[in-house]
Amino acid sequence: MVSETSIRKKLNKKKSSLQFLPSKMSEMSTKKTFEHSGKNLKTAYVIDLIHNMILKYYFRKDNSFTMHSSILKEKYGYLYSHYVDYLLSIGILEMTANYFAGRKSRTYRIKPDVLKSGIKRYSNTDSTLLKKYRNKVSQVEEGGLMDSLIDQDIKAKLVDDLFYVDVDYAKSIFFLDHLKDCDGDIYNRNVYSVQCIDGKHIFYHFDTYGRMHTNFTILKSFIRKNCLMIDGEPTHEIDIKNSQPLFLSKIIEDSGTKWVKSDEFELFKYLTRKGIYYQYVMDQSGITDKKIIKEWTYKVLFGRNASNSKADKLFSRLFPTIHNFIKLYKRENGDYRILAYELQKAESNLLFNKVVRAVLEQVPGIRIVTVHDSIVIPARYRNQVSEIFNDILESEFGIVENAQEIINI
Repeated sequence: MVSETSIRKKLNKKKSSLQFLPSKMSEMSTKKTFEHSGKNLKTAYVIDLIHNMILKYYFRKDNSFTMHSSILKEKYGYLYSHYVDYLLSIGILEMTANYFAGRKSRTYRIKPDVLKSGIKRYSNTDSTLLKKYRNKVSQVEEGGLMDSLIDQDIKAKLVDDLFYVDVDYAKSIFFLDHLKDCDGDIYNRNVYSVQCIDGKHIFYHFDTYGRMHTNFTILKSFIRKNCLMIDGEPTHEIDIKNSQPLFLSKIIEDSGTKWVKSDEFELFKYLTRKGIYYQYVMDQSGITDKKIIKEWTYKVLFGRNASNSKADKLFSRLFPTIHNFIKLYKRENGDYRILAYELQKAESNLLFNKVVRAVLEQVPGIRIVTVHDSIVIPARYRNQVSEIFNDILESEFGIVENAQEIINI
């Protein structure tokens, strides 16, 4: 079993952290300290603060941040509020909601012009922050609302394996250069992830619904499939086709509901188990872009199901009683997000506690990187791991023949 000591040893030689730096702060970043409101503040701290906000924005696409004083004080000391105030004073942040006792905290956002004007890099060498980083990475997260979703030994192994992945830096950057003028957010987060992988600056987070977020989960598919190496070897990615609709079919089946017509469900089950759900919807709708169909499906599964939604209208036309089941499921649970949570939990349990565990037990010494519904492995294990994947899918979904059709190998 991988220990925290093993992970910490990999971090001991780390002398800096690679961080985002707004262009507006370039000049002040050359100084170790600066003065604000009569206080002498550390440059490393204020850059660390805005870096983490930018990082979360790129991950979640949510430009809204609630500042928790206890967390800020623990990380930046008793002057924490002055760092926030400084970012407000120079136009990096703006307040969107003020504090109201007992009801809400102050909420901020990064000013849009800051994100558009250019995001540079900063090598943060502050020893206190580096120590906190080492502690956070080496102490594989425990606790939380859904801690039991992923077994702790699996978590530790997957974190440790991240340090053995390399990236073809030149090839990745060459590919990403075409995104620079198309989508700055996607460009910045991918370049940063590539730079972090190249410099072994690992970050990860296990969310409360069973997903593991890492440097690799936000990479463009081309880079994951063509530019990664594990222990210096070429890699191969195996993922579950139409995974969210597939897990929805399992939820419907396990619920024993009488609200879904049997012939409609049999078609839906057939499509998702054969891995051809998205192609079927494309054929029926006349939409030729699979990305659009995938986004629309996610809106139906994860969204509020508005009556005027194009996504809901299409899904309801093709699968009317299943669409009704989705709306009833959310309504009965009192939260439109509940289905997303349940689907992610099902995906997490299958991938981490069944597929990954089985692969680790049957292929000693293998290293694995997970990307939500897929795993990246050294290419030489492709056939062996695909067979394990198939066996588990057969067991979970009752697929006896052609199970291989629902995974991309």
